[in-house]
Amino acid sequence: MKTPLPPWLTFFAIPASWLYGLIVRIRNNMYDKQSNVMRVPLPVIAVGNLTVGGTGKTPLVTWIVRQLRASGHNPAIVMRGYAAVDPSQADEAIEYREQLEDIDVIVGADRFEQITKYLKSGGEADCLVMDDGFQHRKLHRDLDIVVLDFLRDAFSQRMLPAGWLREPVAGLKRADAVVVSHAQRSDPSFAASVHDISGKEPISWTSHRWTGLFVHDKNGTTEAGLDWLTGRSVAVRLGIGYPGPVIEALVRLGAKVAMQLPAGDHQPFSTTEIQSLVKNSNHVDAIVMTLKDWVKAREGIDLLSMNCPIVVPNLALEVVEGADELDSLLQSVFKLG
Repeated sequence: MKTPLPPWLTFFAIPASWLYGLIVRIRNNMYDKQSNVMRVPLPVIAVGNLTVGGTGKTPLVTWIVRQLRASGHNPAIVMRGYAAVDPSQADEAIEYREQLEDIDVIVGADRFEQITKYLKSGGEADCLVMDDGFQHRKLHRDLDIVVLDFLRDAFSQRMLPAGWLREPVAGLKRADAVVVSHAQRSDPSFAASVHDISGKEPISWTSHRWTGLFVHDKNGTTEAGLDWLTGRSVAVRLGIGYPGPVIEALVRLGAKVAMQLPAGDHQPFSTTEIQSLVKNSNHVDAIVMTLKDWVKAREGIDLLSMNCPIVVPNLALEVVEGADELDSLLQSVFKLG
């Protein structure tokens, strides 16, 4: 089982994971008693996960915002702005602003403080969707949704740093709903595992699919079909928690993944890395990265110096089962109190 640490540190990582798990349990017990929990005068829908790395929260938050808008509501997104010097310019904040027209994105480590400032400054949202909020228990939420990645079995994981769990899987008990990502259909065995822990089966099953490509080169940006990748040699630069699904999608489309350029989750682009990208552009037909990567890279990369284009897939979330049930649950927060 792959872990966040190299194998030779496993001896030290396992005891550290026990200690970390104890601390998390103590913290959760405190919040279970509603100690230090702050409320805001708007419904709060939290979307989070149990593991470190990408499970598909961003596409789900985008889907939720669109559903709420379609029903006449005006949601704002609340997020921390992880790994950004200026939290308001964090990669995911920029991504949301580009994917969702006129969206208010409230960014900062202290979500309660930032929401309070937003409302005092005249913010007009009538509800809040909190990205990566399951462990941020200081802020009261009216609905807790946990995303579980079908391709990464959280039930067999250890706690950090020996595994990828941010908290024990027993935390699912406090979730109002589980949404499974990267699934083509419902799976009875996986559903049973969720039920054994949380007492209820997943409300929805979702799939991520590419709808097209944005090709950025010295001539500008063009849109292309997925078959553009077929037969081409590509390098991937994926600053996301779990790049496996992107690489698998490239292989299915017939691309040859010639290089995997190392990058940590949310890693910014240094001058040295940009120079390396320019050098590597001599050896492949394209460099593939996600929109989350591109919104950071485009500020520092001179496309005139690149010898191949940078290709960004357009990612869409499809709710393959349980869309109506999930939408009904979202609407229920407006009937509370």
